[in-house]
Amino acid sequence: MASFIFKNSLLLVLMHSLLVVIRTTVSTSKLSRRTLCHDHERSALLSFKQSLSLNKSSSGAFSAYPKTESWKARGESSDCCSWHGVECNNQTGFVTGLYLRSSLLYGQIPVELSKLSKLTYLDLTGNYLSGSIPASVGNLTQLTHLSFSRNLFNEQGTLYWLGKLTKLTFLDLEKTNLYGKTLQSLSNRTQLTFLNLRANKLSGEIPLWLMNMTQLTFLALNSNELEGQLSSSFSQLKNLEVLDLSENSFVGTIEAGIFLSLKKLYSLTLSYNKISVITNQHVNFTLPNLQIFQMISCNLSEIPYFLKFQNNLQVLYLDDNNIHGKIPYWIWNASDSLQEIRLSSNFLTGMEHNPIALPSTSIKSIDISDNLLHGNLPVPPRSTLRYSVFRNRFTGDIPSAICNCTSLEILDLSDNRMSGPIPQCLANSFEALVALILQKNNFSGTIPEPYPEKCTLNVFDLSQNQLMGRVPKSLSNCKMLQIFDLSDNQLQQTFPDWLGTLPRLQVLILHSNKFHGVMGSPRNSFEFPMLRIIDLSQNNLTGDLPVKYIQTWSAMRIFHPDKELQYIEVQVTYQNKNKGDFIVWYVHYTSSIIIRNKGVKRYYGRILNVFTSIDLSSNKFTGHIPESFGSLEALESLDLSNNELTGPIPPSIGSLKQLESLDLSHNKLSGLIPQQLGEKLNFLAFFNVSYNLLSGPIPRGQQFETFDKDSYMMNSGLCGLPLSKTCGSPQSPPADDGDEDEDESDADGGGFIWIFILAGVGSGLVVGIVMGNIFVDRYFWLIAGVVQNLRLTLKNRRRPKRQNIRG
Repeated sequence: MASFIFKNSLLLVLMHSLLVVIRTTVSTSKLSRRTLCHDHERSALLSFKQSLSLNKSSSGAFSAYPKTESWKARGESSDCCSWHGVECNNQTGFVTGLYLRSSLLYGQIPVELSKLSKLTYLDLTGNYLSGSIPASVGNLTQLTHLSFSRNLFNEQGTLYWLGKLTKLTFLDLEKTNLYGKTLQSLSNRTQLTFLNLRANKLSGEIPLWLMNMTQLTFLALNSNELEGQLSSSFSQLKNLEVLDLSENSFVGTIEAGIFLSLKKLYSLTLSYNKISVITNQHVNFTLPNLQIFQMISCNLSEIPYFLKFQNNLQVLYLDDNNIHGKIPYWIWNASDSLQEIRLSSNFLTGMEHNPIALPSTSIKSIDISDNLLHGNLPVPPRSTLRYSVFRNRFTGDIPSAICNCTSLEILDLSDNRMSGPIPQCLANSFEALVALILQKNNFSGTIPEPYPEKCTLNVFDLSQNQLMGRVPKSLSNCKMLQIFDLSDNQLQQTFPDWLGTLPRLQVLILHSNKFHGVMGSPRNSFEFPMLRIIDLSQNNLTGDLPVKYIQTWSAMRIFHPDKELQYIEVQVTYQNKNKGDFIVWYVHYTSSIIIRNKGVKRYYGRILNVFTSIDLSSNKFTGHIPESFGSLEALESLDLSNNELTGPIPPSIGSLKQLESLDLSHNKLSGLIPQQLGEKLNFLAFFNVSYNLLSGPIPRGQQFETFDKDSYMMNSGLCGLPLSKTCGSPQSPPADDGDEDEDESDADGGGFIWIFILAGVGSGLVVGIVMGNIFVDRYFWLIAGVVQNLRLTLKNRRRPKRQNIRG
């Protein structure tokens, strides 16, 4: 239900960006006292600029701008030392720094860069550079700071040229497509203080020479393919402040005490490996600077006791471990700075001392979901922005004291055993509530109201409860709503048409209630502009299918194959400044949904922004299926089953080329299954037209070859595979005596033409002939059997008469 993105190097990045701005400003302010840049370096920089293009169409970072646009060959701006992103030595005029982070640069790094022989600082982070990093960078032997992170480089090998940069202290190669063994060329760079190799394809074990880099303050090897056991030699890196080894394939058992000797440690992250971390339950030890402790999925069996003494701890992640028992009471106030705690996906059964309210004054985010917690729900601290306790065994009412937590932005109590009415304050007492998720409980009564004019709700999910009454119209004030789910309740009213005024609504699920009556029409053509999923199944809606509404669902009309895949979710941002440190958290949150797709109910923990679905099944809709469904070219799932629909299946359904599931079963549809369905629906994985009045041949096509006879059962007029009934005219029995010529003249189309000529006598011979031709050409299979039977009947009538003449 939730995903969290945290960059524990964000502080460093922000400080670095600020340093870049300061250095650039200072270099400009000192222009009057500075020696002009050298011609050969100006030429090298202009060649660098000309070799690269600017990708201005990209949004990039919030601080991105094309710094090289200020680089001019002539005029007052021809002094390269005055250019944006360029720093020179005031006495010599040589270029010493290039600060081109997030400068929208696109292309391959030109070799001219190596002509800046006095360069000490080179930062090309966050651009769109591709190709390979040129080996000529190794000629910049004065470099102390080098960053190529977050670009689009091809796979990079050993980078042997790094061995030439003997003065290097700062190296950032995050997300530069490095592969193979950890860079051997760095083995003698013991003066390094900052080494960031995260998000690459490095493999093998961590080399022992890395433990000789005792000056390191920052080491990030996370999100690679490293393996083997973690060495106890990490305890040698006494100056480490940040250590991130997460998201690799490390194995074995490691003592947490190895890292307790690192007195300067600020952030420790070992999450998402295959290790088992052992902690000494009786260790009373303090790391005075420890603020971030992340051990997700580390097979911990207990909450480390030494955390009780970490007075500056701000972030604690212990989710997805093997922790049993109760949550210790001390954890809530171990640190006055504690901002976020995550204990989800463990085997915790309760809370020590059974607190009515959690004792903390600083916590902003609590996630204790997916455990075995029972009893009454404890009230979160007033400072809390996010309170997630889903998938536990809490019982009782929602405590009224939760109304005092007016800063709440996300409240998720779903999948528990709670009951009683929903407090009124959840509608109007919170200043910035963006997600209210109470699904799968036993809440009763009515939906609280009213909702304020400045309602900030993005996700509203009260599904799978026992709520009655009507949907509050004041929810129309919640213009930010994206997900709206009230399914599986006992709500009773006509369709709440005001929902169409919500401009951002993408998911609307109202199935399994008592909505009734005719849906009617939208008040204008601009309603539901972003709707992608609608489920009104298992209600008592009547009348024709809502043609006018279908015509307004514009988000389903156009398929965007190049659209960036994202989840429909909300983001909550919160930050903290403590003792000069600045940390920002981003929480991405959504609600799970259950909808019927491909014939079965499916659980969607997250919803892609390209998924589209319409489910109007199990109602009392009548009339024909409108042709306008064919305009919804992005539609993936359509379910109109279990209604009282009549008429043909419109051929326009064949235009839904993205359709994967089509269920029209249990209606009164008649006529042919359009051949277009077999020819064009190349992604169709589920098809059901059973229990209708359909006739004719089953279409052939790549996908239709995969459907079994259950898809067509109880349609007596259908023929062709996979049914045993074949289509076409059966073979005629041999003719007797003088009937041979007569039968030949009636063969194939001739007999049919005369049948329809006779049928047309009453209204005109011409009409009869035209009808005959049309039916013969288009519906040969339909009348073949009728004509054959009629021909045999006429023969039998003629034969006795001929025998009398002969006698």
